[in-house]
Amino acid sequence: MWYACSKVNGNMQMNWGDLGVDELRDAYKKESAQLKASLLSGMLWEELKDQRQKVTELAIALHKKINASSNPAESTDRSEKRISR
Repeated sequence: MWYACSKVNGNMQMNWGDLGVDELRDAYKKESAQLKASLLSGMLWEELKDQRQKVTELAIALHKKINASSNPAESTDRSEKRISR
């Protein structure tokens, strides 16, 4: 699996928007497991800044992707889903 990235304000940023929910979930599990292993092996929190940022970006992208598909306000057929009184 490969990831597209870009440099913004001198920092590398990953472009997670093109991945599907399953791909994001798999990438998140993999990266968070690597972060946990690095921490348990004794690496310093500060040394893992890039890895922590990647896990955070994946968590946010996954959250947005899941919620985008279930948000009724973003549904194209909202008029058909009116609440009856």
